[in-house]
Amino acid sequence: MNNYIPFNKAIGPKVLYDGYEALIPQKLGVDEMTFTFDGGSCEHASCAGAPEMFIKVEEEALYHFGVEADDIGQLFIGEFCVCDKQAPEKHGRLELATGKQYLKPGFYKVRISYANNAYKPVSGNAVALNVTMDKEPIKEGDYSAASTMKRSFSPSPKIKLWTIEKEEGITCEPSQNVEIKWEKNSVTQDEGIDDCLCIPLLVDVRTTACKDTQNNAWRLRVQMVSSGCDIEIHTGGYRNALTKPPIAEAEAIEAVNCMNEYQSRGRTFRWHTPEASLAHEEHHKQQWRDTCNFYWTNLKVQEELEKIQVSCEQFPEMDDALEEMKMKIAATMEKFHKEADKYFLSLPDEKNTRPYHAEQKKLNEATEFVINLADRNGWNNVPRQITQPGVIEPVCYLPPVNGGSAKAARTRTVTPLQLFIADTADLLRGRIRVGLKNISGDVVKLPDVIDDRTSDFFFYTSLQAGRTYRLNSRVGKITFSRELPCLELSPGEEYRLDIPVDISQISKKLMEVQSGELEMLFCNWHGTGCFHGVLETTAPYFYEKNSSSLPDPVDLPPVFWRRIQLVAGEQGGGMFRCSGIRTCRDGQAFSEFYADLYQ
Repeated sequence: MNNYIPFNKAIGPKVLYDGYEALIPQKLGVDEMTFTFDGGSCEHASCAGAPEMFIKVEEEALYHFGVEADDIGQLFIGEFCVCDKQAPEKHGRLELATGKQYLKPGFYKVRISYANNAYKPVSGNAVALNVTMDKEPIKEGDYSAASTMKRSFSPSPKIKLWTIEKEEGITCEPSQNVEIKWEKNSVTQDEGIDDCLCIPLLVDVRTTACKDTQNNAWRLRVQMVSSGCDIEIHTGGYRNALTKPPIAEAEAIEAVNCMNEYQSRGRTFRWHTPEASLAHEEHHKQQWRDTCNFYWTNLKVQEELEKIQVSCEQFPEMDDALEEMKMKIAATMEKFHKEADKYFLSLPDEKNTRPYHAEQKKLNEATEFVINLADRNGWNNVPRQITQPGVIEPVCYLPPVNGGSAKAARTRTVTPLQLFIADTADLLRGRIRVGLKNISGDVVKLPDVIDDRTSDFFFYTSLQAGRTYRLNSRVGKITFSRELPCLELSPGEEYRLDIPVDISQISKKLMEVQSGELEMLFCNWHGTGCFHGVLETTAPYFYEKNSSSLPDPVDLPPVFWRRIQLVAGEQGGGMFRCSGIRTCRDGQAFSEFYADLYQ
């Protein structure tokens, strides 16, 4: 039966589980077990002929889900895992995992699985499983006790489960235009001294199939599309002018001057507010939103997805047909993400640009607050002027959103740097060596902060190997809270470093296709006096099956250091610089350092 069934296609829906009790109430003295709750007649077990389970959605909205389990519990909606509660290594007590998904009215097929690990003695082993569904974020239960039996389930509404007698006419109705739904920001804030982040979520597309009886084919239909951004705000590098205002005239003078200079300085300094930082990152979220909306429409992504079809004769069952379509769906979405990611990264993000103008506008509220405080206290020497923010809207204003070609716009300008991919031998280890060469007659500066943690904010890498594969674990915007150190490149000098790439999903594919083309984008908007702009390059990639064996990337320990080589002139040589946890000794050859990394 279909993963999604509109109300008018569902025949004989009835309640399997009314949601008054937990799916598995807390119980002590059970042995190890694994089961799937599916509403069948054999309690909790997967039974032959057991009815499929559905949730009923009355209105279109963002729905929140939670799974509480001792030990392991999962909730799937269609083929997608929404909640995945895994038992911590040290214990298997009742704890919560949450997830969320935009849903429109209708019935959605779900699967709930549960596993209870072995504990000795069995008399002390507990089971518990509860699944919640709400339009509000899921509330946590009381998990303070050391025992599952003493912990309490979430007070959020429990999930209700339905079964459907049959689906009427799995036929293809006219396609309906689907727009991207945008989730509310996931914002974390702490008092740490770190850089603020805006990390866009991959656009999540949910699809179903319909039967084209005339052509005996399963056709894809886009059901729902959603995205959003995760935002991190760190406030430890400044004093909050609203919650800890000046207590003397001198402090007020400093605060007003400091905040008035923000957009031209391009970083926080001494006096600021988290609300202003959030405005900056929300501006980036709006950039991501406008970017995705543009490319979703202009690349005709829904139209391309709904061209996908498979033969009913070859795949009689809908679930098998949907499984067969997965690769083509992924290829279409990766093409979309490639263009959206590259455009998003290319949007300027330096002082006196629109994100900083948006932050300045919000920061002015704090400046006005301090000025009013000065008026009340008679601090006459405090400046009364407030910086006017620069242009903020529209947030996306470069080609192609405002017309023209994005690539043409990036390549029209003569740049002092040349980007190149220096070495791909370690691609299957999850690393690529890249380089930037000064091709000008003057010294060029680069921010000396690119490492494993930050490289995704400077480099975008994709592989063309039959289809487009994104090799970034994330793409986003980073707002540095400090003045950045810079390194200088003399004319002809090269800057080389190894950056991580995510090949967890394609390592086997690389061994199959053996070759491809790497595409790389370098974007930098950081560092006073540094090169600001966008560079692009390509390089062939070849995998030799007879080469020395390489470990599976997932088996490698995380690498916290970086490798940098500064090469003088065309012939190489020059000096070496290593930074991070491991450092180079004076006189140590770069090749020796490189060979030592994976030992």
